[in-house]
Amino acid sequence: MFFFDVSKDWLILCPLNENVARQAADELVRAISFLRRQAGLPPKQTDIADALGPAPDDSVPVIIFNFENRGAGELRIGFSWRFGKDRIEFHGESAPGLCNCVFHFLDQLGFRWPNPAREKLPQVDLVRPGQYLLASSSAYQPSRKPDIAKRRRLVISRNDFFMFSPKDAENLLLWAARNRIDALILPLDKNNSSSHLFGKIQGFRDALLNEAKKYGLIIERGGWDLSFFVPRRYFFINRGIFRMDSGKRRMRYNFCPTNPDTIALLTEEAKKCFQSHPNVQVFHLWPDRFHEMSWCSCPSCRAFTMEEQNRIAVNTAADALKAVNPNAFISFYERPGEECDIPLRDNLFRQEYLPGEDREIWPLEAPGVFLIENVKK
Repeated sequence: MFFFDVSKDWLILCPLNENVARQAADELVRAISFLRRQAGLPPKQTDIADALGPAPDDSVPVIIFNFENRGAGELRIGFSWRFGKDRIEFHGESAPGLCNCVFHFLDQLGFRWPNPAREKLPQVDLVRPGQYLLASSSAYQPSRKPDIAKRRRLVISRNDFFMFSPKDAENLLLWAARNRIDALILPLDKNNSSSHLFGKIQGFRDALLNEAKKYGLIIERGGWDLSFFVPRRYFFINRGIFRMDSGKRRMRYNFCPTNPDTIALLTEEAKKCFQSHPNVQVFHLWPDRFHEMSWCSCPSCRAFTMEEQNRIAVNTAADALKAVNPNAFISFYERPGEECDIPLRDNLFRQEYLPGEDREIWPLEAPGVFLIENVKK
C-alpha cells in the first residue's frame, strides 16, 4: 500500500518544450497545493524542472513525466504509471496520453470534477495528515485501449455556438481534460467553410480549438450530419433525391439513398468536405437528430429496411472518404440488434448509442453538450 505524501518537497521533471505536458504539470502543481492546504501544511509551490536538463540529487523526491513522440496519424492515448517511496513515473503513449495519465493519478487520489463548475477534493486522512492513499499495488496501471472506436468523446452541437462564450469553452475543455475525454466532436461547417461563423460564434469555436490544443484533445468532425451532404436547396431542382413519405417527397429529414442522383450528389459533397478537413481522422455521420429511423418509402427504397438504407448512405460517404483520405474513419449510427446483410466498408465503425439516449451517455449541466463513450460499463 502506498500513500502519496504531500509534505515532501516533490520536484516535477517535465519536458518543458511540450505544451500539453507542461499544462498537465501545472495541473499537478495546483492539485498538490490544494492537498497541502487541506492537510494544514504551510504553502509551498512545487517546482517544475526540464526533464531534459541535469538530473537532480538522488535525495530529491521526483515525479517524472515522459511520453512517446509518435508521428502524425499514430496518436495513441494510452498511459501507465508506477510509484515508489520517493519516485513516481508517468508515461504516456503520446503527450495527450501523458495528460490522461496525470488526471488518472489525481482521480486515484480522490479528485472529482462532476461538472465544469464543480470540484471535489480528497478527504483528509486524520491518522496520516498530508498522506493520501494512492493504490494497493506498485505495479503499472493498465493502459486505456487506443481503439479508435472506444475514444471518450465530447459532442458539441450547432446550438452551442449560439449559447456559449469563449469563457464557457475554457471551463468546458478543462473539465473534459480532467475527466480524460479523448476527443472533441465539432459539427461540420456549412458550405465547407467557417465563413458563416462570426462574432461570438467565431469566438466560441476558436476558443474550443485553442483549449483542445492546450490539453491535446483530438478534433473530430460531424454528428447528426449525414444529410449535410444532400443540401436542402436541391429540393427545388430535383425532388427525387429526397425522402418519400405517404407518396410525397419531403425536404426534411434524411433523403432517398437509392436514387443514383442522390449517390452522385452525396459523393461530390462529401469529397469537398473531406478535402477541406485533411487533418481530421474521424468523421461522425449520423441521420438527422430524433429522426434516425425516418428514411424513404419510394418504390425503390421499399426493398430495403431503414437500417439498410442507412448503410447504403454511409457506405457511399465511406467510399468518398477513402478516395480523399484512406487513413480516416467514419462513425455511423446503428442500434444493437439491428444489423443487416449489407456489408460495411472497412473505414466505418458503429456508434450504438447517441447523445440523448439513456445508456453510455452523460449530459452535462449545459444543454446540448454531451459526453459519449462507445463502451458498455
